[in-house]
Amino acid sequence: MSTFSPNRSRARHALLSAAALAAALCLSGAASPVGVASPVSAGTLAGAGAVAAPQGTLKPFTLTSPDFRDGGRLPLWSEFGGTYGDDAGCHGKNLAPQLDWRNAPAGTQSYALLVNDPDAPIAGGWHHWVVYDIPGASHRLDGHGATQYTQGASSWDTHGLPVVGWGGPCPPPTGQTHHYVFTLYALSATALPAAGLTYEQATDAIRPYVLGSTVIVGTFKLPR
Repeated sequence: MSTFSPNRSRARHALLSAAALAAALCLSGAASPVGVASPVSAGTLAGAGAVAAPQGTLKPFTLTSPDFRDGGRLPLWSEFGGTYGDDAGCHGKNLAPQLDWRNAPAGTQSYALLVNDPDAPIAGGWHHWVVYDIPGASHRLDGHGATQYTQGASSWDTHGLPVVGWGGPCPPPTGQTHHYVFTLYALSATALPAAGLTYEQATDAIRPYVLGSTVIVGTFKLPR
């Protein structure tokens, strides 16, 4: 029997955040993480010999939510459910959390949000939300049942359950904590070429336009 370890969970969260940021850098082709929210503090950089910016001038691209903290549990009402809940074995309200962001990179024309569970027992993880063509002037996704902007195809869609928009967590009832990586990409394009893109198609479509990204990670497990 495995034992839950808070330290292990925190380490998993840190690794997933770092991996998501590394993937964003690969998408943008940037040599340095300009416009990408970084877990490295200014003090750490200064200690490594870098010149620290004056206090109060660092404004990283940041994604937050009033519904859960970074590394914390997603709300119970975010769990998958509704019309296809019985098919999946989950009975939540299937409501997305609200997301807010600030300090986007200069030149941002739109945003794309991708949400993935890399702990799912399927290659590439289970994709819970694909939304794009979010206007560059926006600073929020309302969640809570609101369907905004262009919705792509989640793994629920690609596995035969036609869910529009957010498809909430529904991990196997093993007690294992799953991590849900919310990655918001700032793009130099105003729109992507088609509606209904899958996670992989959206990733390919945004590749030439990524200016930066920011990540927040939520957790969920069943039984609750």
